[in-house]
Amino acid sequence: MAPLIASSKITLSCPLFAADFDPQNHGLLLVGGGGGEGRSGVGNRITLLNTSKRHEISELVDIQLSRDEDSVTSLAVAGSTDESMVALAGINSSQAEQLKGNNQHLRSFRLEYPPRKGASRDDNTIEKKDESDGSNLPRGKTTPLSQVSLFRTNIVERGQKPPSKVDTYQRLLRLSPYKTVESPRIGAIATGLAPWGEIVLFNATSQPQASDVIGRIRLANGEEAEDVDILELDDGKFLVAYTNGTEVFTFEILSSRKSNAAPEVKTVFTIPKTLPKKSKYRALRFLSPTTLLLLQNTTDRSGCELSVLSLPTSRQSTESGTIIRRKKLRKSIKIGLSLDVINLGEGDSKERQYLIALAGSDQSIETLTLDYLPRKGYGALKSYASLKDAHPFSMTKVCFSHYRPPAYPVTGNTPPQYVKLASISLGNTVVVHTFTLYPQQTLAGRDTTSPRYALKPPGRSDTWETIFSCIVALAMVAFACLLTQAYCEIRGITAPTLGATDWLPDGLRRRIGRPYTSDLPRLIPLDGLADVPEMQVSPSSSTGIIIKDHHLREFLIARNENNPAASTSIDPDSPTTTTLASHPVIIRHDTEGTIYAQQQQSQHPTDVDIDRLSSVRKWEDLHPEERRRWRHHLEQAGLWALEEGEQVFQGILFGQIGGFIADAI
Repeated sequence: MAPLIASSKITLSCPLFAADFDPQNHGLLLVGGGGGEGRSGVGNRITLLNTSKRHEISELVDIQLSRDEDSVTSLAVAGSTDESMVALAGINSSQAEQLKGNNQHLRSFRLEYPPRKGASRDDNTIEKKDESDGSNLPRGKTTPLSQVSLFRTNIVERGQKPPSKVDTYQRLLRLSPYKTVESPRIGAIATGLAPWGEIVLFNATSQPQASDVIGRIRLANGEEAEDVDILELDDGKFLVAYTNGTEVFTFEILSSRKSNAAPEVKTVFTIPKTLPKKSKYRALRFLSPTTLLLLQNTTDRSGCELSVLSLPTSRQSTESGTIIRRKKLRKSIKIGLSLDVINLGEGDSKERQYLIALAGSDQSIETLTLDYLPRKGYGALKSYASLKDAHPFSMTKVCFSHYRPPAYPVTGNTPPQYVKLASISLGNTVVVHTFTLYPQQTLAGRDTTSPRYALKPPGRSDTWETIFSCIVALAMVAFACLLTQAYCEIRGITAPTLGATDWLPDGLRRRIGRPYTSDLPRLIPLDGLADVPEMQVSPSSSTGIIIKDHHLREFLIARNENNPAASTSIDPDSPTTTTLASHPVIIRHDTEGTIYAQQQQSQHPTDVDIDRLSSVRKWEDLHPEERRRWRHHLEQAGLWALEEGEQVFQGILFGQIGGFIADAI
């Protein structure tokens, strides 16, 4: 059963391409997009949304941008206070300015919040006007801070002929994780549709300038960075990873560095060329300084998968990384469009859980969990929930809010913990899902006042889950077979094997229990009976003759010397009748449900006859239950009627074929 996840939705006036949460308040979401330059009717805008309520989204601040410039293609929140936030955005200048070699693509804005109810920055703190007249929330103010060009691709070299059109834009903008207001942060931007790709690293100040550049990476002709991520290390350095689609690269850099030179880049993984289908990495995210999460798509849109890449333990090592986990996603997800991951924190035991979100091409969001245990390492990628039909059109980005564990020790006054997942689309829609977190007990089982929070506790390993599932499946199949066999025995459909009829109380057995009977034919072959015209027999094969309909009953009545019917049905002086009366007749029942009557050939049995007669008994020697079954059997075949009594069977031998006489009839 899928977990219940609260969600809210809002539709804006333009397609959206970028989004980011306030690092200090998960109730504030910044989104941006637009129709680009020269498209009438669809403007360009940046909007600050209030997502503090689980089932409602409202607009707080709206920045209407120029329609003579490009739309917002990338966006990030550089910092925030109780009154405002600073946002960085990728917005191209007009085509006219770009042809002049002037593309101020990196912009910064300050957004002031509307008035609040109190000093707290938690949920439900936005003050509203009187809504009796349908008025919206009060709007905050917006101040442009800076705009700068950092890509060298935009510079037209002296003596070069300017191009007729420039398509290069700021495709990626990624900032290092937020820690505190005083902690330095760096940013990375990457080109899109450039003659040669470029990655620029800079100090993420409120007003970035060319002097804040701390490193550049120039890619090969026609090569672009598919995705980039940054992680801060303990020694004050930053670890950066990026992929060009087929390879994964990492390098370290200092925020205090002031240089346009390229840092030392190391290739840590390359897609094997032996794969049957061509694949391409679409996105990557750091899980730890030694682990990366990769989103891989096949080039023929046949599916995608997630991989956990273990990086070399030594930063100076020349060895490549190793894929330690893989997860093939649902077949309906032809390609993955966007990826994000959040670390839900760790407690005293150093265990932690990651929540992963992936936007699929089928307008669904796939969420997964990944658990880390100090002794065992990373577990399997486990599906958590599939949020289907989240948007009416293709999604462009998913992003998590910034999670901060509660202050320890955890008490009864600790508020509920949760994280938010925002997704945007080309259909102008914004959807925010809220995931509730729960404190988890440590593996040792001891109580702690500083627990970690997670969506669900770690499960069993894949091997044990497979074994357990197989055992349960086999047990269910065996139990179903047992019940079916017992039912068939009780209803008399199959021969008794389990003795299920004896499991029932006497009263219930008499009501629903039935003896096992086979379908009997109307023709009964008799071996050794010939020349009996009174019985209206017809010739058969060499084994004897076939007696039709009820003539076996007449034969049995005439066969009994104590029955008066014998003198009327068959002449006692007839040689044939004497022979019949002198020799015993054996009634047998075979596995196909046919009753055979066979006349003994000699009045003095030989050794062979003795062996043959060892498996037969007289009617008088049968148990009452055996007699009841034989009566029922012959009555169903039309060979005996209830009003005739049992005297017709006296002196007749009944055969046991395969032990059927008492058990299978």
